[in-house]
Amino acid sequence: MKHPTQLILLLFVCLLGLITGACTSTQVEESWRLPDYRPPAAEQTRVLVLAMTRRPDVRKMVELEFVQQLEHQGISAMASHRVVPGNDPISRDRLRPIVEQNGITSVLISSLRGIDKVATYQPPMALGPRDNLSRNMDTYMVYSSSGQHEPGTYVDINEYLLETNLFRVPDNHLVWTVRTRTRELSDREHGVKSVVSTVLEQAQADRVLPSPR
Repeated sequence: MKHPTQLILLLFVCLLGLITGACTSTQVEESWRLPDYRPPAAEQTRVLVLAMTRRPDVRKMVELEFVQQLEHQGISAMASHRVVPGNDPISRDRLRPIVEQNGITSVLISSLRGIDKVATYQPPMALGPRDNLSRNMDTYMVYSSSGQHEPGTYVDINEYLLETNLFRVPDNHLVWTVRTRTRELSDREHGVKSVVSTVLEQAQADRVLPSPR
């Protein structure tokens, strides 16, 4: 059994990860990959990213985050809002010349598929010099039993279900899909980073993108 000091350290590391964004608020529910698909080499890959949403500001934020993280992996990428701005409808016919003119090899489309409300227990604020944080970072038994005999409330938190699909060019065939669940965060930027990083980590695990350079 680990010494209480070690347990405190482990809990502190997890807390630090949440603060710095190392821990993610997004979970992968399922993914599928075309069995015989092999991604082109990084230097031959160029991805067009589309975020399907009615809000231009959210679309831009999501697409730019995908582009930034893809390019950090050495993969060339382009955000669709740069060529199809605002709320203009995005159709296959509209995309075809864009794909051809920009040497696109893959199209990545992310869209919201649903919103679930989940009841989550919220413990009361502790009184006195020992607040919830210091109390819960004592030992595992104290951490796990906190709130059992104290009044608290249940609050509804939104969980967003997203689907991201990867299509290859030129046959527009679906080669990969992943469904993720993201818990609502007060910081939208952190939520977007969580979604994008989780999706791209799964893409690497499923070997549908070139390995990072």
